[in-house]
Amino acid sequence: NRKRDNWKMKFGLLGPDATFSADAGHNYLKSKKFKSKFKFYTTISGCFTGIEKGEIDLAIVPLLSSSGGAAWVNETLQNLREKKFMIYDEEILKIDMCLASISKINIKKIKFIHSKDKALEQCMKKINEIGAQTIPENSTATAAEKIKKLNDPTRAVIIPKRTAEIYDLTILEEAIQDKNNNQTKFAVIGKKDNIPTGNDKTTLIFEFANGEKGKVTTRAGLLYSFLKELEKEKISMTYIQSIPKDGSLEEFTFYCDIIGHRKDIKIVRALKEIRKNVDLKYLKVLGSYPMYN
Repeated sequence: NRKRDNWKMKFGLLGPDATFSADAGHNYLKSKKFKSKFKFYTTISGCFTGIEKGEIDLAIVPLLSSSGGAAWVNETLQNLREKKFMIYDEEILKIDMCLASISKINIKKIKFIHSKDKALEQCMKKINEIGAQTIPENSTATAAEKIKKLNDPTRAVIIPKRTAEIYDLTILEEAIQDKNNNQTKFAVIGKKDNIPTGNDKTTLIFEFANGEKGKVTTRAGLLYSFLKELEKEKISMTYIQSIPKDGSLEEFTFYCDIIGHRKDIKIVRALKEIRKNVDLKYLKVLGSYPMYN
C-alpha cells in the first residue's frame, strides 16, 4: 500500500530550520499529507549522504532559482550527475523576503542588514534605499539568531515570514524583493524516481563530444539532432538550458524537461534513438515525477 508506506518514509531537509529550504520542505510534507519524521542536514551533499547511509529515504534540496536568469544549484546538480540518485518529486516555493528587526523602528535608522548572500542580492533596491551596510550570513536562520542575540535595534535582517515568527522578530516590511515573481524549484531526491501518474515530466541531462584537440564541436544542427527525435515522437519540451561544465567555457551540459514518464513507450523509443547519436558524449535521465500542481 503506497499510502501506508508514505507514513514510514524518513525525510531529510536542508537546515537549519527557519530557512527558505526548510519552508519548502515543510510545505511539501504538508501538501502530500506526510506525517513522517524529518532530519536537518547542514549541506546539500549531506542530504545525499544521508540517503546513501540509509538515515533517510528522501531529501528536499534546492535545484533551480528563477532569479538571476535561472540559476542552477551546482552542488545539487553535481550530486545528481555523479551519483545514483533520481528526482522523485518537486516543490515550487515563491520567494517572499521580509525586512525584520528586534523591535519596531523607522527603516531609515537601520545601519546593518544581515542575511544569506543570495537573499541580499535579491533585495538590493530596498537595501540601497535604506543605505545600510550588508552583512552576509550562512543562512537566513543564522542571521535572525544573530540579531536576536545582539539586541541592537539598528540591525535588521532579510528573512522569510516564518523565520520572523520563529525568532519572535518584528516585521518592518514584507515582499521587499526586487522582483515579485521570484520562485525556487526544489527537488525531492531519492534512490528511485516516481511511478507513472499520467501527468508526469522527465528531467534529462546531456552533453556533446568535443571536436579535435578538445575544441568545441561546431557541426551545424548539433542540438537539432537531439531535438528531432523528440519531435518524431511528438514529445513536448517545457524547458532547456545549457550551463558551463566544471566552469569551462568550451564544454556545456544541457538540462531539459520533457512531458511524460521515462517508462512511456514514446520516450523509451526517443531515448533509444538519441543514444545512437555519434556526437552525444553523455546522457542521463535524472528522473520522472508528477507535474507540479
